[in-house]
Amino acid sequence: MHRTRLLPAQRAAERHYDGDELDHLQAAARVTLREASRIAGTVLTATTDLPIAAGLSSSAALTLSAVAALAGLSGGALDVDTVCRLARRAETGELGSGAGWMDFLACAHGGVNRVDAGEVPGVRRLASTLGVPVILIDTRQRRTTRAVLASKRGRFQAREPGMITYAREAPLLVDALSSALTATVVDFREAGRLVSAYHGLLRDEVRCSTELIDACTQLVVAAGAFGAKLSGSGHGGCLFALVPGDAVTPVLRSLADLPVNTTVLADGEPNGLTTNAPSPG
Repeated sequence: MHRTRLLPAQRAAERHYDGDELDHLQAAARVTLREASRIAGTVLTATTDLPIAAGLSSSAALTLSAVAALAGLSGGALDVDTVCRLARRAETGELGSGAGWMDFLACAHGGVNRVDAGEVPGVRRLASTLGVPVILIDTRQRRTTRAVLASKRGRFQAREPGMITYAREAPLLVDALSSALTATVVDFREAGRLVSAYHGLLRDEVRCSTELIDACTQLVVAAGAFGAKLSGSGHGGCLFALVPGDAVTPVLRSLADLPVNTTVLADGEPNGLTTNAPSPG
């Protein structure tokens, strides 16, 4: 974003925010360090190679990283669950973003996981890595996540039929995909079919897809992808495709005429959130 903010520690400690994306770093500092005397002198710098505000949980990743780094500097690394709890407090308690547990748990725990985000959120490891490449497709269409989530909650509370159908059928797809990914021999075609079926629910019942996202899903599957779905809250942002290794080039070629950016993730990240202790002195 090429943005910088310099502010008095007392202002940060008293929860004065400016209303932009840098608030996430400031909120992480407040929930971790809390007192102005500890916040004073802190400098946070964040970089990423992936798109932000695009349905990839970038704000959760940023907040988690800042909390973990500040905790390490102030007396020792925190366990992953504590980092997740503090990061969520920064986003929901401090900034009121409405972010749920899933973003934080998915970012913090490495590998392929099933996240059950209830009153007591849980993470179950399915595999260390997925085993096939993932192609990330950024439509470059941005939306306000907070407004999108609020709209979906309102529609569900109003018992809108499509939202009720989604709430009933989505857990069945998650169960089936969890089983597919933990089979002795993973059937990636079946996993891809389930991923695409989930996108169909989001497109037809939740109505949070876009013409460009739908065009991408159709093109990549026709070019050899196992399956594809939008990521995050939809209405723009990113989608991803599960792709066999020999189909990566054809899939990328199928998107060449569309206004999208692509990133090939050749392998998974088994370690999740990691921290490096500072050198003495």
